[in-house]
Amino acid sequence: MVRKIKMDKDTVLTKELIQKLINKHSEERARIIKLKKYYKGRNTNILHRLYEDKNKPSNRLIHGYASYITDNYVGYLVGQPVSYKSDNEDLLEKLNDNFLYNDEVDENTTIAQEQSICGYAYELLYRDEDANARFSCVNTEDTIVVYDNTLEEKELFVIRYIRNEDITENDTNKGICYVYTKDREEAYNLENNILGQLIYSEVNYFSDVPICTYENNRQRIGDFEKVLSLIDAYDQANSDTANDFEYFTNALLVVSGILMDDTDQEGRPLNFKENRVLNFADSTAKAEYLIKNINDTALENYKNRLNADIHKFSNVVDLSD
Repeated sequence: MVRKIKMDKDTVLTKELIQKLINKHSEERARIIKLKKYYKGRNTNILHRLYEDKNKPSNRLIHGYASYITDNYVGYLVGQPVSYKSDNEDLLEKLNDNFLYNDEVDENTTIAQEQSICGYAYELLYRDEDANARFSCVNTEDTIVVYDNTLEEKELFVIRYIRNEDITENDTNKGICYVYTKDREEAYNLENNILGQLIYSEVNYFSDVPICTYENNRQRIGDFEKVLSLIDAYDQANSDTANDFEYFTNALLVVSGILMDDTDQEGRPLNFKENRVLNFADSTAKAEYLIKNINDTALENYKNRLNADIHKFSNVVDLSD
């Protein structure tokens, strides 16, 4: 799966190329959406786990390791706001004014979070209605950045396509697609993920591709992406444990042998439930619950090993240790 798209620096941008890149981006988009679901506590593997017998317990326990890992990294990285120094006081004052206008402290946190989850993040530069310079972190799953194939890997152009996911059965999926180059900014209709008519085209006053790239690492891997299978295994192990305990709570009472007379010494009917006593006709009769024997020690060792491996391979400190 290619996550960084490179092309010749003389590539001519056409509608056909834009459409091809949107189609090609579907796999990467699905990967990012899955990672964001895990961060939000919607672990897809355990949520979509199927239980054939609907009469049996079907617990689906979710553990927020994804958000725990990302929030730890973000806290260490930008928990203390970035400070800026310069000998040029006028420049520093203008920068600080712009940073305050753009809420730069919160913006840095958003970028760090997106970068940690997805493996990379994008910040788009634009102008507001008053022609002020603005910057904002955009959704990574909606954005395609194409770089040239030189060692410098300069941005050639940006495609940002926004799909309307909130549709009914009779609606078409209408959205919009923005395209940013060094010289121009354009927008197209987007319907059912198909590029449509040009809406507008205007000059790009930044005189460069207005995007900043933040890579988590060279491979663009998210901070918890490598331990997704371990998180899934931990979810399943705890869900199965909850199922076993629910089996135990609803266990069947198996009675073997012949019960003696169900009256007390005075001839009144014996309330077995109230007295919590069973009497049998002979010594061979017995009553016992039909339960599954659980090797609790082995199970806890397994879950502890999973917990340790998640912290180990995501390089996050276990604060409960």
